[in-house]
Order: sequence, then C-alpha cells, then structure tokens
Amino acid sequence: MNEPNTMKKGYVTFIILLTLTLNQAWAFKIDKIKTVKIFSPDKHIAFSLNKSADKYYYTISYDENQVIKESNLGLVLTGKQIEFNVPISTIDKYEKKESYVTRGVHSLAKNNYKGAKIKFIENEVTIILDVRVFNDGVAFRYLINGLETSVIETELTTFQLPADAMVWSQPNNKHYEGWYTSKIVSSFKKDEILGPPATIQLTKPQLYLAITEAGLTDFAGMSLVADDKGIFHSFLSGNTKKTGAFETPWRVVEIGKTLNDLVNSDIISNVSQKYDEKLFPKGYDTEWIKPGRSVWSWLAGEGSVSFENMKKFSDNAAALGFEYNLVDEGWGNWKDGEKDHWALMKELVDYSVKKGVKIWAWKAYPDRRGIEGIKNESKRRAFFAKCKEIGIVGIKIDFFDSESQEIIRFYQAALKDAADYKLMLNFHGANKPTGETRTWPNEMSREAIKGLENRPPWAKHNTILPFTRYLAGHADYTPINLRERIGEVTWAHHIASSVIFTSPLLCFGVGPQSLIDFPFKEMVTSIPPVWDETIVLSQSKIGELVVYARRNGNQWFIAAINGIHDQQSLAIDLSFLGKGTYKLNGVKDDEEKQAAGIADELEVTSKSKIKIRLNPEGGFIGKFISINK
Repeated sequence: MNEPNTMKKGYVTFIILLTLTLNQAWAFKIDKIKTVKIFSPDKHIAFSLNKSADKYYYTISYDENQVIKESNLGLVLTGKQIEFNVPISTIDKYEKKESYVTRGVHSLAKNNYKGAKIKFIENEVTIILDVRVFNDGVAFRYLINGLETSVIETELTTFQLPADAMVWSQPNNKHYEGWYTSKIVSSFKKDEILGPPATIQLTKPQLYLAITEAGLTDFAGMSLVADDKGIFHSFLSGNTKKTGAFETPWRVVEIGKTLNDLVNSDIISNVSQKYDEKLFPKGYDTEWIKPGRSVWSWLAGEGSVSFENMKKFSDNAAALGFEYNLVDEGWGNWKDGEKDHWALMKELVDYSVKKGVKIWAWKAYPDRRGIEGIKNESKRRAFFAKCKEIGIVGIKIDFFDSESQEIIRFYQAALKDAADYKLMLNFHGANKPTGETRTWPNEMSREAIKGLENRPPWAKHNTILPFTRYLAGHADYTPINLRERIGEVTWAHHIASSVIFTSPLLCFGVGPQSLIDFPFKEMVTSIPPVWDETIVLSQSKIGELVVYARRNGNQWFIAAINGIHDQQSLAIDLSFLGKGTYKLNGVKDDEEKQAAGIADELEVTSKSKIKIRLNPEGGFIGKFISINK
C-alpha cells in the first residue's frame, strides 16, 4: 500500500527537478531544465523560458496573466537556424539597482532589474539568451560566440498577443513617417508591417504594452510583420554581417498599468551603453551640448533659404529669445562674387553670434542636387571640421530612408565624429531612436515621425503619438504652424503639442515673424526644450485625449490636446504642484473660432481642481507661476 505513495512522491520530486526556477539553479551545468522563470524586482512581471517537445519558447506574464503568449526565439545565421532546441548548459543570474541622469521625459532614470544569461551550446557555437526583467517590462537579446564570420539573414523572434488586444501602429519601417491606426490583433492580415514602437492595450488584465528595440548600433533595424494568427514576427531590414562574437540589439516589451507608466519607462535607455566620459566629460551638461529652441525656414512661409533672409531669421530668433537658427537645404548653393557658400555661412554665423543666436546647418547624407553627401568617412569628417572651424554648432543630416546595417553604422560613426568636433546632430528621414541619446548626448533629436512637414488632419494623430512613437525617444515633429498646415486643430492645440512632444532641439514650424506677431508669443517662447518630470494625467486616452503635466526646474506646465470631433470637459487635479499659491496663465480655445485662442488667468494651489473645456480637436496650455503670499 505504501509503494504507490512512495512512487508518487518520487514522481513529484522528479517534476520539480525538471522545472527548477531561476532561484534554484545558477551557474552550473543543467541538461534537463524545462522551465526557467525570471521575475521583476517587484515580482509582478515574469519572463518564462519553457521547453516544448523539441525546443524552448518564451512567454511574458503580469501577475500570472500571459501578456506575450508562447513565442519563438532564434536567428538564421548563414543559412543555419538557431532555435534553442538543445539542452541548457548554464544559467548565470545578475541584477542591478541604480539611478542616473538622463534627458527625455524626465531627468533622472531608474534602472532596476533582475537578469540572467542562459547558455546553450550547439555544434561548438555558444548561444546565450540574455534577459533582464524590470518592474515596467522585459528586454532580451542574443549573444553568439564560436563563429569566425556570420551573416544574420533572419530573426525568428516572435511576439504572440491575445487575439482581442488593440494595437496602435504605423506601416513605415524606412523613415517611420506613417499614419498611426488601431485594430485588434485578430484583424491583422498576413504580411502587414508595423514600424515600432507598436503599442498594445489589453483588456484582461487591463495593461498597456509597447514592443520595440534598443541598443541598435551595428545591426539591421527590426520592425514587425503580422501573420493572420495573432503573431508578430521580427523583420530585419536586410542582412547583418558580423565577424567573431557578437550581440544582437535588445528586444523590448514595455509594460504598464497606466499610460503614465508607459511614457516614463526607462528600459530603452537602461539597456543602452552609457556615454564615453572622454567625449562627454560632463554628460548632458558638457559645455558644447545645449538644448534650445530654433527658428526654421522650411515651413515658415517667410521667404527662401537665402543668405539675406537667413540674417532676418537670426534677427527674429534673437527677438524671440531663441538660441538657434536652423539653415535648411539651399545654403550649399550660396554664392556672391568670389564668396562661396562657406564664406557666406561664416558671415551668417558671425552676424548671428552678435545677436546671441547660433547656427545649425542642413546636410544630405547622400549626394543630392549636385552637392556631395557625407556617406564617406573622409568627406564627413572634412565637412564636420569645416563646420566647426566657422562656428556652426549643429548639423541636421537628412535622407537616410532605411534601417539597414550600413545606415545604423553611419549614425554611430557620425555621432562619434561630431563629438570629436564638438557638434550636435539631428537626423531626418531616419528610423526610430533606440537609446542613442544615452550613448551620444550630442544627438539632440531625430525625425522618424509624421510631423508638420506633412499635411493635416492632425488631431487624432497627435493624440496617438505620445503613447507610440514618443515611447522610443525624442522626435523632431517641428510643432506649431499658423499657415496652410494649421489644419483642423486650434491655436491652443498647436501650442500644447510643443509641450507634449519631447525634443531637446525644439525646432518650430511657425515662421518667426508670425510668432513675433502672435497674440500668445510669450506662452510659446516660455516653453523649455527639456523636462525634469512628466506626469500623464489619468484622463488621457490613446487617440482621443492627452493631458500632461510637465516640470522644468520649479516651473510647471499643463497641456491638453483633444483628438476627437467633440467638445471635451475636464476636471484637472493640481496635486502635482508644490506648496504655495500659483498664478495659472493659460491659453484656451475660442468656442466661436478654431484658428483663435483666449488668454486665461487663475489663482490656484495644489489643492485646487480646475475645469477645462476643449473645442473639437482643441487644446489647452497653462503655465504655473509661483506667487509669494
């Protein structure tokens, strides 16, 4: 009678040995583990590596609810599939808890995770699955050693989502300038492209996810391709060639209970390499790195990119208190007698400096319109050296339109070269950011967004962007236009967008003279280019409403934009404010006219609740000024 019980007890022990968790098996040879589970520091999120009949797959769960269902891992290297279908060799755990200075939605990042390196050996090739689990998501990558050369042809990583989840995504994986749409997972058709970040809203449990990548430095960029079974496959933009040991970029799944959690996630920055202190001795405070506001002629409707007109733009930048004038395409053709474009640009730089304004200059990556590009290293460094010599402080580089390994390598090389010459950079026609701002504090912005260079309508798009594209990092949307690109939204909506859309080089689409004449000039010119704190207020809803409270130093702003064609009325809790009394200077919608606004003023404290009414596609912007009482 006792024998069956003994056998049963032994069977249970055997199963436990086959399903050891990470806390039970570290850094020794393991050949029979079926499940490895890594928990976040707060225990809510778990990454599970599970073995099916012939290989390992992964899942991600939140409080034991799967948010990423059974999904594949692996790569195709020079025609050979790596699919984690051999036994685990070793498991090494590691962890970190730190904070560090950053630049983006806030100025202090938190890096707190539990991690593990899970080693497999197949035909003398070592494959390590490197996993980090944070309180706000998961990041993982592959480390490969044992091959002299590799061609990474395909990535086999997939992300399987619940069929009823809602996905916000855009279809462009070249320059990332697509319109965002939303649809449930089960309605995706085979081969639909998603340019990350793709944001997902789950109903059970009620959570938000965002899928993207980080630490992309020498690899083809990753986008996602849907099948018709609720699975999204990693898609690489061409082959990647490697010599010797290599690591892939990180695959990132951010997870948050609220939109505020998602917006404030630091995972992309956390897994990216810290800046070189020799190049950036004071990090983001290195003397030649200066966030600022810029005038810009391209959308201004106030004259061409001529030498004399750019002097006027510098005059107006000075009148507005802006730090920069970005001189766009066209200056390379300047000529006046024996003076070439470099001589004339030097005159503009010297003229502008006397006004307190510094110059950014546009440059194409490829050859364009008879002018050499800067693909070639020697030409690039010569161009940078000349810019430095004449006093240009930053360069806007345009027309990449690809996420190939060649382009990704160029970004890294250009940022390094620019740092050597103490120049800031802004990339246009570019792919999504993947953590470059931590490694290269001289990257001040990049496009990779459907901004005001395009055509309206804006409202719904603008209320999706903060919870999709901006999760990847800064973006040069070029906010505010009072001419043909004003679209269906209100003045207050335009102004509020320049608070909500993060860009340390805050380049405005509005003409400088138009802004000087604008009734709400003082509000616009008071908006800072960087933020110490961001709070996404609870009323926010993707595609319908964005309400942000943002702090720079002791200065708080509140900004709201309406994404729907109906009025919205909001009650805003001001508990984020500090002690004391504040004057709230605001710009609200004019109920009678869209292309208009009304100044508003109110005295408030942190205990106040204010009511805001937004026009259809409208907005609100407010600045809090401390009153000593």
